[in-house]
Amino acid sequence: QRLTAKLNGTGDRDRDRERERIRIEDRRRTMVRVAIVTTSCDVLEKNGHKTGLWFEELAAPYYVFKEKGYEVVVASIKGGDAPVDGMSLQGDFVKPECCQKALKDEGFQAAKKGSVAVADLKAEDLDGVYLSGGHGTCGDFLGTEALTGLVESMVAKGGVVGAVCHGVLGLFEAKASGEPLLKGKRCTGFSNSEEAAVQLTDAVPFTPEARMVELGGVYEKGDDWNPNSVVDGKIVTGQNPASSAAVAENMVGLL
Repeated sequence: QRLTAKLNGTGDRDRDRERERIRIEDRRRTMVRVAIVTTSCDVLEKNGHKTGLWFEELAAPYYVFKEKGYEVVVASIKGGDAPVDGMSLQGDFVKPECCQKALKDEGFQAAKKGSVAVADLKAEDLDGVYLSGGHGTCGDFLGTEALTGLVESMVAKGGVVGAVCHGVLGLFEAKASGEPLLKGKRCTGFSNSEEAAVQLTDAVPFTPEARMVELGGVYEKGDDWNPNSVVDGKIVTGQNPASSAAVAENMVGLL
């Protein structure tokens, strides 16, 4: 009788574990999963300017998505600790609530330091992809087939793709039906005047605004340094760091 009771107890525990495993798998299947992709580049080749990701452009979407209960994967081109542009951690740039929260948040810091390589992301596992900016993207968002392929696959499956500031460079080599992804689409990104204001026009391969126009995009400029996010179908773009949360919020509306 004792043996029977012991075996029954073991069976109950196994059934409980199996129920919990199924519950977790069901939750994963129904939970929205979004990847935020950042740069791994910390210096501009043309002039040696120290750069990286712009902190607000990672922190803002991270918390917008987290607060919606989404599963958030932080990724970068190479994986590992994503470099942060030091300027984005100074003065008014780091004052937004999301930045202050991220500086103290062990979970956020662990996600940034242990970012997943973009080549390890699969579109079929994601509902949305957010491309964060910072001038570092000028060094590695172009010419990275894994990133371009991810964007194209997300668009093909009907997923949501967002990009802010210089993160829009990750859209420039993507195509849909053989044409540039942004051709004929309303879009925005860091403006010519904003690039001139930070005195980096000659350090970048092209300004986001100029390249969007060249690709046939319908560029929509807002006031410099103010939030401006544009939605066209399931592609969401933002003009500058101040637009970071707006892009994420517009993605949430589509997700």
